[in-house]
Order: sequence, then C-alpha cells, then structure tokens
Amino acid sequence: MKKIIYDANLCNWCRICTLACTLAHASENIIDHKISKIRIRVNKKKMLSVAEVCVQCEEAPCIEACPVNALSKDNLGRIAVNSDLCTRCGSCVNSCSYHGITLVKDRIIVCDLCGGDPLCAKWCPTKAISYIEFSAENIERIKELRNKMINSYHKVISI
Repeated sequence: MKKIIYDANLCNWCRICTLACTLAHASENIIDHKISKIRIRVNKKKMLSVAEVCVQCEEAPCIEACPVNALSKDNLGRIAVNSDLCTRCGSCVNSCSYHGITLVKDRIIVCDLCGGDPLCAKWCPTKAISYIEFSAENIERIKELRNKMINSYHKVISI
C-alpha cells in the first residue's frame, strides 16, 4: 500500500500541490481553493512550513471518532465519507493530528488520492510531497516524517 508523505525540508512553499488538487477537484469550471484536499501552512518569520493532508493512517482516528460511522477506509487507504450518514459534527476533524480532514461549506474534505495517482505528489517540483510504498524498508522514514509533521504544525501556527 502507498502513502502520502510530506518533507518540509524539500518544500519551497510554491503551493503547486494545492493548485493541482484544486484543479483536479474543480467542477463545472468553478475553481475554489477551499476544495483542495491539501493545504500548505507557512510561517515566514520562522521559515517553517507544514502540509495539512491525510496520510492514510493505519489506525485512522477519524474513523473511530465518527459517532455515526460515516467514515470508512478502502483498499488504497483512502478515507471515504458517506454524506448521507455524516452529520458534520466535526469529530473526525478534531481527531486528526495531521489536520488532513476539514469541514468546508458544510461538507467534509479529505484526500481521495486522486483515484490512486495523487496530483499533489505528481506535480510537486521539489518532491516534498511524495506517494511512496509503505514497506519495511521505508517505514522508519515515514514515521519520522509523520512525527515531524505533527511537531511542526504547532511551530508553524504559533507567532
């Protein structure tokens, strides 16, 4: 199984990843950056950035947090939201350490991996966003980068 991972050391803050995601999910010629399933937060004073994106957790706390069982995971690790069941309570949003699931305009936004070929990773010019095989060889690197994402978030949002 493959996973999305973000390496802040490689990010140049261009936000091409968010543009690619926005364009991939635009409908009827309406482009709205709020529908992007990845966001890059930048603190220019501290020269830090962090990606807010679903990293397909093995033990997805967002699924466990949903009181109406509106979230599920498929064989690619994508989190699916059953909009008929979802009450938009925000429990899933609050449970995500990576800030990879959000509530925008009364709907839940979470990465769908662009059907298995994530455009954010494909178009990232520095390869700060990558879609890599979750295997024994790179599990430590994935864990390291995930921990860095969580730790960096609070540094980025603080002034």
